[in-house]
Amino acid sequence: MSSSGTQQYSGLTWEGQKVQLGDIERELNRLWHDTVQAAQGRALPVRTSVLNLLVYTASDSEAASLSEITGRLLHRHPLRAIVLSAEPCQPEDSLDTSINAFCYADPRGGAQMCCEQIFVGANGEPANHLGSIVARLATPDLPMYLWWQGEPDFDSPAFQDLVRPVQKLILDSASFDASPRTLRGALELARRDRPPACAVADLNWIRLASWREVVARFFDDAALLPHLYGIKRLTLEYASDGGAGSRAQAALLAGWLFSRLGERPSEVVLAPVEKAGIEPGSLVSFCLETEHDGERARFCVDRTSEDPGHVSAHGTVGDQSLIEEKAALGSVDTSDALDQALVSASRDEEYERALEVAADVLEGDR
Repeated sequence: MSSSGTQQYSGLTWEGQKVQLGDIERELNRLWHDTVQAAQGRALPVRTSVLNLLVYTASDSEAASLSEITGRLLHRHPLRAIVLSAEPCQPEDSLDTSINAFCYADPRGGAQMCCEQIFVGANGEPANHLGSIVARLATPDLPMYLWWQGEPDFDSPAFQDLVRPVQKLILDSASFDASPRTLRGALELARRDRPPACAVADLNWIRLASWREVVARFFDDAALLPHLYGIKRLTLEYASDGGAGSRAQAALLAGWLFSRLGERPSEVVLAPVEKAGIEPGSLVSFCLETEHDGERARFCVDRTSEDPGHVSAHGTVGDQSLIEEKAALGSVDTSDALDQALVSASRDEEYERALEVAADVLEGDR
């Protein structure tokens, strides 16, 4: 198969049920040997990784889609992906696994670059010892990232076991109903002084980049900047489908705005709205109402009804309309957001500041 113009093929695959950890290690080595043999007539395969990516889910049914997403990224981020599905309540103890070797042509020419993706379904008691499973399967001496599916329980043994050795935790606050406690837990982890340092990334924050850019453009005109310090009300609408839809994206945008201003949030309203064609939890509109020197102003961004992939930005000061433009939001799916999250293990301090205020916004929105 091909991805973004890069020649890629899947090497040999192995699957096993009720296996031992030693079986998985042995099959990894065998698959590598067989992949080299299968490459006769092509450039010599080179086993390569720059990091370990752990992917945690509590559901076997979710593991296949997660494996597909990580598989699409291997040509841009050579890594060993370990997808862990943990179901400790299963009545029978077992380790079920599958391994895939992915190889692709180095765009600079020469060798075929090869990575592995390992799925481990830990049922019963093995699900309580994920850290020891990872320690045996991860490539030694490489950075380790953890992509945690769903809402993290920061105090749970499973989370503590997996996060201990990682340099970066990746969450997606769109996938759960984020609470102030969860956001503050992520912030505490990011700012904790512990070796190794653990940065925190949120795929939902990455998806907000276009919204932040459009809102910031309102105030490229220095004459409008004073209105930022007379905020009366901020209303953010987000898509809801029968009550489903996380408030996190709306809260993060509010957190970003107030953290950039160095202020605590004033009146902030997070409003769910029914909106066809928009993913639940995604922003629908942003409307900032201000007053400066007795003059009221409104700065609003709305998704257009005819094309949810674009927004209409409009600003008025008093009775005068000053801004009217349309902008593309850009399409950032989970794979694109994860691609950006894998680029660096560095802390995102702008996100951390927004996260701190977003927790206050959620606390006030009850």
